[in-house]
Amino acid sequence: MIVNQAEYGWDIIFQRAHAILAAQIAMYWKVETRPEPWTELIAAIADHDDGQRDWEGDNHLTDAGAPLNFMLQPPDIAQAKQMVDNARYRSRWIALLTSMHTTALYESWRGTDKKLDTFLDEQQNYQRKLARGLDVPIQQARDTYQLMYFSDALSLVLCKDQIPPDGLHLEVTPLPSGEMAKIYAVENNLFGLQPWPWEDEGVTLSVEVYHLNQLAFKNDQELYKALKTADVSVKKWCFRAS
Repeated sequence: MIVNQAEYGWDIIFQRAHAILAAQIAMYWKVETRPEPWTELIAAIADHDDGQRDWEGDNHLTDAGAPLNFMLQPPDIAQAKQMVDNARYRSRWIALLTSMHTTALYESWRGTDKKLDTFLDEQQNYQRKLARGLDVPIQQARDTYQLMYFSDALSLVLCKDQIPPDGLHLEVTPLPSGEMAKIYAVENNLFGLQPWPWEDEGVTLSVEVYHLNQLAFKNDQELYKALKTADVSVKKWCFRAS
């Protein structure tokens, strides 16, 4: 879950919804700079948070009983393994991109857990094996993956309400071209992104948000029940090329 505090309680965005937002970001990409294979790339982005072990055990609340933001949790190796395993049944390209995403997310944690280190080494070997099987240079695969990484990063900025006010620019992450992407607010829910990466001059992105009035919960099941009956709205961001 992506958790944002609100005046009435909490706004919750599920990670799978964040992944769909990331896929929206990629789907609008300029046609002439779209990497191949395009269909597999979009599928990998849209499904990159599959494999989550939703509502298993008690791992969705803080010690105070508040909904737990996934960014505060350590790497879930079991989820990552399942995500990569699921991807291989779609295609080798999707498996390659998904595996690259797990190592991109977790490499900074290397050295904190021997099992994680083993997993990261296994994934790097797996990526080289897949690239050889596809007859694709590993650097080409990494260049293709960069769009997935950017789309994921921009989606998180939007979901976490991190766009600064007053026209200040926030660096997101490099585009596949290597240029640093910067996002900024223009006015009245209108935003800009430089350099402009999309085909259309105007782009509207959206994600579903669950609204909770209750501040604390006894356990995961109580949170789950509250989410099932929570009000849901669609949050939108309108972008315009400058």
